Amino acid sequence: MSHGPGGGLCASFHMRYQRGVGNRLQHSSSRVIALGRLLLASLFLLAILVDFSQPARAPAIAYAILFSYLAFATAMVVLTWNSWWLDARTAGPAHAIDIVVFSALVALTRGYTSPSFIYFTFLLLSAAIRWGWRETALTAILLTLLYLVTGLLGTPDDNMLELQHFLVRTAHFVILALILMWFGINQWSAPIYSASEHLFADASLDRSPMESGLRSAMEAVRARSGSFIWLEAGKLSGLAMRGGEPAPIAISESQVSGALSATPFLYDVRKNRALGRDAERNLQAMDPHETIAGRSAGILGLGEGIAIPVHCVAGEGMMFLEDISNLSVDHIDLGQQISANIAAHFQSHALLKAAEENAEARSRLSLARDLHDSVVQFLAGAAFRIEAVKRAVVAKRDVEPDLNELKQLMLQEQGELRSFISALRGQSQVALNELGRDLKSLCARLSRQWGMSCSVNARPGKLMIPARLHRDAQQLVREAVANAVRHAGAKTVTVELGSLPGAVLLDVINDGAEYPRTGETFEMPRSLRERVDRAGGEMEISRGMGVTRLSISLPVAESSL
Repeated sequence: MSHGPGGGLCASFHMRYQRGVGNRLQHSSSRVIALGRLLLASLFLLAILVDFSQPARAPAIAYAILFSYLAFATAMVVLTWNSWWLDARTAGPAHAIDIVVFSALVALTRGYTSPSFIYFTFLLLSAAIRWGWRETALTAILLTLLYLVTGLLGTPDDNMLELQHFLVRTAHFVILALILMWFGINQWSAPIYSASEHLFADASLDRSPMESGLRSAMEAVRARSGSFIWLEAGKLSGLAMRGGEPAPIAISESQVSGALSATPFLYDVRKNRALGRDAERNLQAMDPHETIAGRSAGILGLGEGIAIPVHCVAGEGMMFLEDISNLSVDHIDLGQQISANIAAHFQSHALLKAAEENAEARSRLSLARDLHDSVVQFLAGAAFRIEAVKRAVVAKRDVEPDLNELKQLMLQEQGELRSFISALRGQSQVALNELGRDLKSLCARLSRQWGMSCSVNARPGKLMIPARLHRDAQQLVREAVANAVRHAGAKTVTVELGSLPGAVLLDVINDGAEYPRTGETFEMPRSLRERVDRAGGEMEISRGMGVTRLSISLPVAESSL
């Protein structure tokens, strides 16, 4: 039988630990089995001692078996209580001895004192906890056959009632075996419970994923020290944590030799021992120096603990957790979940970082667009007016009124730019009527700036809009008027402002030349289209009666983003 102690009960014991039961049995199915064996041996010996009718056959042999088994059970508790290595190496032989004792007790005892049923349950549970459904099935088949043969050989031919009871008990064993085989099949499908999973989900950019991942893993297994080696984009970094304080490890790639393990494993560097699982979940002995090279083990100060590999798109590394109370083979299965959680933690951190960089890029693009639509367009209009002033100077006309007006425009633009900067510092809401007043003031300045007629027709409304939409609407009008004058030669522009539930409507109508077409479709101005798309709005262009209508719809909720 393959050696593969598992951790099917470690989830339930970990949950009991969280409820305050204690941590003596945390993640240690081997201790449960060892204690169960000792309690069974003690109670059955006591039951036979007080029942004068038992043992039914060969009392001397029965007592010798029971006392020897009690000594064996005691020795197994002592030897394996704090040794995951001895527990793994003795699991198979101990299971075989349990089966032999079961057969002997079935043959030597009768009646209610017989431990056959509870021993049958104990042996199947041990197989299910340690290995899996295949080993549980083999144990069940072997025990049922042994019970059947031993019982039939030991039952007198004329005792039909006892034979009937024996056959009914055999049927009970078969049913119980099927239930426990199901348990062996499904025990690994349930994730190991960890109260620290919320820490793995904390992908804050204020702390490196190495530190938060190592700290969370240490808390999950109650480790008092740990270290983490991480390789990302060809750069190797290390982190150690002892006493709750992280400290970087100066380590180079040449100092870390040995292949990176694919699965978690227990190790004891001083005794040159390591234990992991193969693809079939059987425990297998390993050479720790094949994965933990002598030099790197010395640099990290490794002794005894669990090594957890971490693989993800961002990089790969190895985590070492030490000073763990009740270290057992169950920690290998817990390490599998920790590995997956840390990999997901690194991925979440990378996605969050990418999202932040994308948000910063969008903010820069938005700011550049706002500056283009305000400052750049104003400077273009100012240059237009300066050319007119130069022509007036050549014609020897009085240019002082024009210069004073340009000065006033510049002061107004300065005030608008200051308001724009203040609005960037915090989001607020304004009334739609206020937007109408600001658009009228803006169009009056645009009229003077471009030397044309620009007016606003605003339909009153009680809608409250975000400051972001307030700025977007003004910049859209400013850009639309500039395009109409510079590219279409418009002399008159009319802006109509209205609203629908949850949306602001802008119509910019000019008498200039029509927009360029691609087939039957007008070519949307790029800067206008980008701003409308960013606000989640819609834009249409139509032409008729010698005018061009630019219709824009801006949703109130999405514009605030």
